[in-house]
Amino acid sequence: MVEDDDWLSNLLWTDEAHFTLRGSVNTHNCRIWATENPRTVVETPLHDEKITVWIGFTTTTVIGPFSFEEMPDSGFVTATVTGERYADMLQNRIIPSLADKHQLERTIFMQDGAPPHIARRVKDLLCRSFGDDRVLSRHFHHAWLPRSPDLSPYDYWLWGYLKSQVYRDRPTSLGMLKDNIRVQCLTITPDMLYSAAHNIIPRLQILLRNDGEHIEHFL
Repeated sequence: MVEDDDWLSNLLWTDEAHFTLRGSVNTHNCRIWATENPRTVVETPLHDEKITVWIGFTTTTVIGPFSFEEMPDSGFVTATVTGERYADMLQNRIIPSLADKHQLERTIFMQDGAPPHIARRVKDLLCRSFGDDRVLSRHFHHAWLPRSPDLSPYDYWLWGYLKSQVYRDRPTSLGMLKDNIRVQCLTITPDMLYSAAHNIIPRLQILLRNDGEHIEHFL
């Protein structure tokens, strides 16, 4: 993979986030970069209604959004992300979407080291679909740097951008919130994806020059 000149264009960035109905978005590393002041803290109720969304993207396309949910007769209910649910999403939605776009054979699959991402069934699925050499994850041959929001386009771009768009019309139901997320993902252009992904290169260069220290204040 290191010798592949097209590694960045083949890299599928992936992440999940909670979108709450009251208008905040939290990722598991609690960093937000948006059009507003990134240091602003927004307090919300402990158990605010939310949607948990997975989104993947390359330099040219968005995969998803896919929601972690169950479908009782009363409508969809947000589900906790577990290894089994993540494996189901990989098997039934993410991997088929990549295959439909004819990207499965060259995709380098990147994920963080959250416990559901390294469940046994998940690891088996990823190995069968991509091979150990095309997965960037904890417990694989290649691992992305842990606890590095400075090197995550989700933290320095995507989640903040989506937040600024999704909450513009103040959604009043989870269904409306879910629709807003889907619609706004469709507005993301290839130029935006390319710029966000390639922004990782100067960040890595600054990281190397500063011995692995946090780099956001240099940008």
